[in-house]
Amino acid sequence: MRVKYLLLGIMALGLLSCEKFDEDDFDTDIPPFVVSLNVVDAKGVDILNPENSNSITLSGIRALYNGVEYECNKDTLSVRTKICSSQFYGLRAIKNNKNGSYYLLFGELDGIGSYSNEEVTISWGDGTYDKIKFNRKLKWNSRKGYHNIQQEWFLNGTKVPTNNYMKVVK
Repeated sequence: MRVKYLLLGIMALGLLSCEKFDEDDFDTDIPPFVVSLNVVDAKGVDILNPENSNSITLSGIRALYNGVEYECNKDTLSVRTKICSSQFYGLRAIKNNKNGSYYLLFGELDGIGSYSNEEVTISWGDGTYDKIKFNRKLKWNSRKGYHNIQQEWFLNGTKVPTNNYMKVVK
């Protein structure tokens, strides 16, 4: 009789200590990410905007990443879907239609991947360059079904407080 109660107690303890998991808890898309640069002069004027008198030529801008050089493409369009898959396009300049500012974007990089001391060097075509370094790691909490992204960004060796958006004064 004691053995029955002992087994019943162990089974009850085992059942009560388990947490219910749903398959849907783990259906999470991690979007790709880009390195985004807003380039301004000392007065804060957007120098990627071709309408400004002191704008820089986009054709001379290049990005070096993992030993490969990427030339800047203006307004390279990509087909967007609801699926969060990364589409690497290199370096491109785009205009933000909401605020009219121009940006340089490098990517897209896989949001699930881990990056340690990754470096993107932007060459401005006039002999100057800027170095962007980043560390990015995705951490999963498999028991709870959510994720956390830990990242650090550096512009020319200085840690920047924002994630992947940087303002470059040229």
